Amino acid sequence: MCGPGAEETPHGVRILEGRWADGYLGRRPVRPGYAYVIWKGRHVAEPTELSADEMAGFWAEVARVAGALDEEYRPAKMNWFSLGNGVPHLHVHLVPRPLHDARAGWPVESEAFDFAAIPALDPTELSAGAAALRARLQA
Repeated sequence: MCGPGAEETPHGVRILEGRWADGYLGRRPVRPGYAYVIWKGRHVAEPTELSADEMAGFWAEVARVAGALDEEYRPAKMNWFSLGNGVPHLHVHLVPRPLHDARAGWPVESEAFDFAAIPALDPTELSAGAAALRARLQA
C-alpha cells in the first residue's frame, strides 16, 4: 500500500485519485459497494501520525468516497473501519450496509473480511460499478 496507486490491483479498481488518498471499489465485496481508501503520502499506520492539514485532507477524501457510495447504493448505514491490524498502512474500509442486511444493526462479522472466501465480482459488474462511482465523484 505504500507504493504509488494503480488503476487496478488484485483487490479492486480505483474510483478516486485524490490529492491525499486513492479510493478503490473492492473486487471481493464484504457487502455490495464495499470500497477502501488508502493514504497515499509517506508511510503512516495511524491517522494520529498525520499533520492537521493531512488529516483534514485524508478524511475529506474518505468522506467523498463514502458519499458517492451512499448515493449509488442507498445503504441503511455506512460502516467506516480504520483497522490496520493486518496491513499497517493507513486505510479505511467503507462497508455499505444494505436495507436487507441480516446483521444491519450489528458490527460486520469478522469472517466478512476473509477475502479468500468472498467470490470476486464479475469483471463487467466491477467495471460498471467503478464507472458509476467515478461519475458521482466527478459531479
